[in-house]
Amino acid sequence: MFIFLLILFVCILLLPSCARADEAPAAHQRRSLQSLHDAFSSAANSQYAYSIAHRLATDLHLHNNATYGGRQAGSDAEHAAADYLADEMRRIGLSDVEKAAAKCDKWQFNGASFTVNGTEYPVYTYATASTVPEGITAPIVYVGRGTMYDYEGVDVKGKIVLVDIDQRADWWITYPMLEAEHQGAAAILAANVGGFGQVADDALNSQDICGPTSIPTCSIGVRASREIRAQLPHGTVLGTLKVDNTVEIGKGITYNVTGRIRGKSSEFQILLGGHYDTHFWGFQDDCCAVGLVLAAAKAMLDIGFEPENDIVFCLHGAEEWGSSYTQFDWTVGAWEMINTLHPEWVGKTLAFLNFELPAYEFATYTTTYSAPEMFSLLRDFTTRYPYAPKPQGCFPDGVLTEGYQTYTYSDDFSYYAAGVPSTVNGFLLQKDMEHVHPFYIDYYHTQYDTPDTYNDAVMAFNLRYYGALAIYIDQMPALQLDFTAQYTRLKDALDADIFAQSGADAALYRGVVESLLPPAQALKTRIDTLNARYLAADEAGDTAEMARLRQAGRPLIRKVLNAFRYCQKYLLGLMYERPIVPHQAPQETIALCQHIIDCLVRHDPATAVDQYVATVNNCLESYSIYFSPAVIDTLNDMNWGAGNQDNLYFGTNINFDKAEVEEASRSVYQRRAEIGGDFAKEIRVYRDAIDMEKKKLRADVHKETEAIGWLKDLLG
Repeated sequence: MFIFLLILFVCILLLPSCARADEAPAAHQRRSLQSLHDAFSSAANSQYAYSIAHRLATDLHLHNNATYGGRQAGSDAEHAAADYLADEMRRIGLSDVEKAAAKCDKWQFNGASFTVNGTEYPVYTYATASTVPEGITAPIVYVGRGTMYDYEGVDVKGKIVLVDIDQRADWWITYPMLEAEHQGAAAILAANVGGFGQVADDALNSQDICGPTSIPTCSIGVRASREIRAQLPHGTVLGTLKVDNTVEIGKGITYNVTGRIRGKSSEFQILLGGHYDTHFWGFQDDCCAVGLVLAAAKAMLDIGFEPENDIVFCLHGAEEWGSSYTQFDWTVGAWEMINTLHPEWVGKTLAFLNFELPAYEFATYTTTYSAPEMFSLLRDFTTRYPYAPKPQGCFPDGVLTEGYQTYTYSDDFSYYAAGVPSTVNGFLLQKDMEHVHPFYIDYYHTQYDTPDTYNDAVMAFNLRYYGALAIYIDQMPALQLDFTAQYTRLKDALDADIFAQSGADAALYRGVVESLLPPAQALKTRIDTLNARYLAADEAGDTAEMARLRQAGRPLIRKVLNAFRYCQKYLLGLMYERPIVPHQAPQETIALCQHIIDCLVRHDPATAVDQYVATVNNCLESYSIYFSPAVIDTLNDMNWGAGNQDNLYFGTNINFDKAEVEEASRSVYQRRAEIGGDFAKEIRVYRDAIDMEKKKLRADVHKETEAIGWLKDLLG
């Protein structure tokens, strides 16, 4: 018996060496980069990603409304989904699974209906007020586009107004909503005649509200609106609107669900994420992203991948909307995560790879939006790294790598503004970075964003490509952040003529920017050389050299992360939703106001209106033109009110200061047909604005010049 037990014990000890060849290798066994990427690509399962996305989009227990879905910030459905996702993370083997609780305003859409003459029409709400349980029964009044001019001579007090809206060409729902409230309406219904929801004439659409909790506000289908409007000329038409909508200010909790794969070192980490809250069913936006993130995690676990750094998988809540009375009411869960719950992730996170709608073929090509400092990394990975996946069965024109600046439309911007290098797959804008992909005109934020839109080839490619990118960033000894891109950004932001008019020192600014280039180039060369030597060592199987190079890369990683954080703190501004160098806001405003003055001096208000007036303050003046001063006062207070500066989320400390030209904008628009009119009053307003903007420009340039000098020292 003793001999038998001894033999059994020896066999047990030898079992690991007898493992099948297709099993994951032991953690201590070195794996070449090629074998690592091959293993991940083979293990990456798009059907698993689809199964997660499908359940999130179709399981009614994970939605607030059985007819139209919806998983809003802080809602019961969002909490149920967080539980499901945490359980799934544990099931596939992630460690340190956590539901990180973040503050938000709660919104839960339980249901709504609109009945006219016995016919019930579907409606879907925004994050605004409910009706009483029995609803509002009131006359219906059609008021065109819902501008202040559309209410002239129309009594809407206590009535339900019906408007047409194009939220891309004209304005967000916020403005006609607040105008309707200002005019005394009891509720407002908006039909999307353009911009969004064009897939069908019964499509409903919901967006973030970017405003206070106002009167009940709903989307109604174009066909339904047309049918109702046809009845209005024949006499008073009563409608009954019932809205069961919970909006609780300051009382919500959203959960950011995280799990991780522990690395050999936890000094740094890589973050992969998406959001799980939705409008309607949200299959593409953003259930597919959640599926992709979990599929990447599962593939890494299945192959026994032991990364050099921690890899964290983070599924955010409250992305679509999360706060009332703010211009920046989206990506709230992500902002809270990086600014309140885990500010230590800044300087620790090598990259945040975010995902939006990753299973739809938007065009013949695909792109990645990122911080400018990551343009080189993405280009080299895609075009030079031998293990970067290529599209198969989708995107025949491949991955474009010209460099595309990340915008404010997704969670990655909250991390970027906080100082974390961030990317997101190219999901919204075409390569001109001006026009949206057709998906957004048709399906985006409608009940038609369902599993019918799924493209497995796109999901499979994005899963393999971005999973490989995460592995690449993890395996390279030095993080490839390129500050020559910051140099280019700063250089291109200079308008020497405006500087001269404003008394800003263009020569000093230009000189300090030029002084940034040599240390930025030198740092880039050091990083590129180190990483190239690492690739050569991997090819040669020289593990000792690889270990030495990895150790040499650590100080470089700390240096570039510190410099990146510094750049965003001092050199990133925001003009409404557009990332800028801070001085570009007053610089742009000065030029536009001068163009308007030139038009008015030559008695040409029509050209001023057609080309310039509405574009001042990043087009915010278009709202001043069309909506009542009381409406604009509310919006100004949300953006610039002293009591609301702690409610700006990713706009905190980087939002621009607007030029005070509202009265002149409105006046010039209203007088646009005048010939030979006296515009002295309006000209004075614009000249005063220019004087103020010149002061802002000088102050911004002074701060930037000082900051660029410090940045040069950080890079050296």
